[in-house]
Amino acid sequence: MMSSALNSEIELESAASNAAKPERMLAGFPWVSAIVLYTLSWGWSLLRPNTLYWDDWEEIFNRADFYLWRYVRAMGRPPWSNIFDEYLISIGPWTVRIATFGLFFSSGLLLFFILRHFAKVNLEDTKLTVILFLVIPVNHSRVALVIFDYTTSYFLFYLGWFVLVRYKSVKSFVLACAILFLSFKTHSFLFFVLLPFLHFIWLSRSEVRNFKYLTRLRLQVVVVALMPFLYLLLREFLWPPSEEWAGYQKPSKDGFILWVPFLVPFVLGSILIVLCRKFKKSISTGFLMMWIGIGAIALALLPYFAAGLFPDYVSVIALRSDWSSRHQLLMPLGLALSIVGLNEVFKRHLKNMIFVLTVTVSLIFNTYFGSNYYLDSIKKDQIVQLFANRSDLYANTQLVILDQTKRFNGRGSTYRDYEWIGLLKSAGHDVESVSGKLLCSAKQNAVQFSLQSKVSYIQALLTRDLGLFFDVKPCSQVLEVDN
Repeated sequence: MMSSALNSEIELESAASNAAKPERMLAGFPWVSAIVLYTLSWGWSLLRPNTLYWDDWEEIFNRADFYLWRYVRAMGRPPWSNIFDEYLISIGPWTVRIATFGLFFSSGLLLFFILRHFAKVNLEDTKLTVILFLVIPVNHSRVALVIFDYTTSYFLFYLGWFVLVRYKSVKSFVLACAILFLSFKTHSFLFFVLLPFLHFIWLSRSEVRNFKYLTRLRLQVVVVALMPFLYLLLREFLWPPSEEWAGYQKPSKDGFILWVPFLVPFVLGSILIVLCRKFKKSISTGFLMMWIGIGAIALALLPYFAAGLFPDYVSVIALRSDWSSRHQLLMPLGLALSIVGLNEVFKRHLKNMIFVLTVTVSLIFNTYFGSNYYLDSIKKDQIVQLFANRSDLYANTQLVILDQTKRFNGRGSTYRDYEWIGLLKSAGHDVESVSGKLLCSAKQNAVQFSLQSKVSYIQALLTRDLGLFFDVKPCSQVLEVDN
């Protein structure tokens, strides 16, 4: 009975893999829900599309063409990194924002195609998973131009996965491998490629398990398995990081140990599945989706914990995460599968309440964080105007800047010194030095500019007037008061 069920499952999976016609690939995609919810979640990035954030002021503002491309070479990124970014930025920052918006949505389309190749995942659960995949409130750092290379890697990864499992010819396999290899320019995909690799094996498991013959398919499995190692080998010899960047993203034992608890639920679920199969107990689709989703979350977090980019567990979900939400890049798939699986488990009693609640909470967070970046954009313009109106900024001026209006910054981010320097230059001022970190005690000859506002967050959002002003005092005067 068990073998007949397995055979029928294989037949269904094969039918899903081979019978789908190109014109029907989009059949059933939740266009209206996906477009509306996705736009409500991420459309804020298009409201002020020419704003520079964070490292944009260091790596893009007033830089020569292809400076960013040369800069990331030193980090050990491959030669094809940031090429597309450079051409778009040369047209205008708004092109990157539109491309980011489109590529993340297109990744949702590709996920829809991929999930249709899982016979156990029905159309309704596929729709729910794709919607959550699009609106889960993670990786708000995508608004920065310098993050766009991660965005293109994200799209290339799902495109390569789709081609790998959708088409069967040798040419399409080579194309899929090439696309997946290109996505490795964001190094976390060296780990995440395990998912399409396992999916590829699953779809062809009956042939792969036949060890009597060295078939083309088994050779293809070996090629996919070796791709991450090939990339690392080529990086070692052709585009190694400079000495300054040699330790960046280098895995550590402590980071790996910190990550291990995320693996525990997946291991426990695996044990339960083995026991159910041994005692011929049925396993619900919802539980399988949860199990796969939990494993995908663990895999998504592994490279970031291993490299020390998440120093603790709070960092994964911190509301005031500065620009660290970029480390959440791979989390949407696992979160979406886990939540839809949980929704399926309790569907008989709660219907789709878990899904609806998650979408609602996601929209709330996305709206709030989106308003952060919207006000941050306005804040930058108003700071430039404040600087432009001052006549006491000279070439020998040393500035200490205290930002007491961080409530208007995206995800509680801190303005770096190069960001202040860029804002000053935009206002027509070049000064001797600027520091947003040091206090007057460290720069006694400087002038302290304290950025303040008496306007509330809601009032600023409604009026678009942040009420910013500088309280200016020489550091000598500040130190006298402190003493």
